[in-house]
Amino acid sequence: MRHPSTPDPAPDRRLVTLPPLPTLSTEQQRGVHCVFCGTSLHTGAVRDLGPRLVEAHGSVVRWFPRSCPSCPGEQECR
Repeated sequence: MRHPSTPDPAPDRRLVTLPPLPTLSTEQQRGVHCVFCGTSLHTGAVRDLGPRLVEAHGSVVRWFPRSCPSCPGEQECR
C-alpha cells in the first residue's frame, strides 16, 4: 500500500501515440517543432516524449520526439 503523501508516479510518455514519422517535417523529427502541432519549441517549454526506435532505410535508428506542453496531442499522456 502506498503512503498518502507519496506523489503519483509520472506518466510514461513513451506510451503516447505519435503521428507516423514520414508525415512529420524535418524540424518535427529533429525535436525543434512539436510532433503534434508543429509549433516551434523553446528551451524550458517542451515535453520530451522519450526515445523511440524506427526503421529507416534498412536500419533501426533512435529519434527523440518532443511536444509543446499545451498541445492537445500531449493531453493524452497526463
